[in-house]
Amino acid sequence: MIVPLPLPNLDDLTWDDLTAEARSLIPARSQAWTNHNPSDPGITLIELFAYFSERLIYELNRVSAKNVESFLRLINGPDWHRKHPLIGEIRAAVLDLRRPHRAVTAEDFEALALSVNERLGERHQEKVGRAKCIFERNLERPGAEGQLAEAPGHVSVVIVPARRAHPSTALLWEVKRDLDAARLVTTRIHVVRPRFVTVSFAVTLTPRPGADPAKLRRDAVDKLEKFFDSHQGGVDGKGWPFGRSVYVSELYRLLDEMPGVDYVSRSRDIQTGAEIPELIVAPAEQARLRRDSQGGLEAIELRPDELVSVWIEESDITIARR
Repeated sequence: MIVPLPLPNLDDLTWDDLTAEARSLIPARSQAWTNHNPSDPGITLIELFAYFSERLIYELNRVSAKNVESFLRLINGPDWHRKHPLIGEIRAAVLDLRRPHRAVTAEDFEALALSVNERLGERHQEKVGRAKCIFERNLERPGAEGQLAEAPGHVSVVIVPARRAHPSTALLWEVKRDLDAARLVTTRIHVVRPRFVTVSFAVTLTPRPGADPAKLRRDAVDKLEKFFDSHQGGVDGKGWPFGRSVYVSELYRLLDEMPGVDYVSRSRDIQTGAEIPELIVAPAEQARLRRDSQGGLEAIELRPDELVSVWIEESDITIARR
């Protein structure tokens, strides 16, 4: 059972209260006014104004359709006019209030970027899948140093399309158009494509008795590709987070939880017998490797606008013989 909330009494002054208060103020305002009888024209005006004031107070305590329309006009602007039933207009106004119209916080920029899909409609095949806002960075600058340099007043928004491809120039332009209209005057908007860091893996899986080695290898590759996917990866399945480092410990945990895996260990080079790092990047990306105090590999670091691109083959997963 739904119990309606009691409406508060916004003002309880009556006609008698208003006229009595006005009469009490006469001696302080005008000492020459000595006739306070109802026959005095001044008293007649006080009673008249008290009457109109009481009527306004009465309307103030009543939520009428006229009051609601006046409030909706206050919210929507002076040009607003009622076109639909009142309940529909109220719902539309509430939903519109929840929709961001100005881009101030990172959440505002990201929400407005995603709302471009509503404006483009079903006819537009390309949609925004994810958006990441990065303050004080100009990611359109050439070179990593320029992009990492602090840029006051600049805001970069990274767009990942809903389909598995790089966003087109047309989609980036549509997002920038909406953000430009919502930004603060001094803000400079940059809408860019995401950058991907290619990561390979090399580990050895020791299977449990009875496990199929070929299936175990395929399942491991499939699980790694899904976990680091930019659309459905990550712990929450909403895509690998922007700028989140790839940790060796997380790789071990992920594969160790697979059915049929006894334990996970490092692989060794067939020719030299030396241990192979679990996470592998291109030679030009070696500066990303983070190591512990003993030189062991801990993680691969990503910048705030970067995602992971997995490059893995079944041969990268070694199945140990028991």
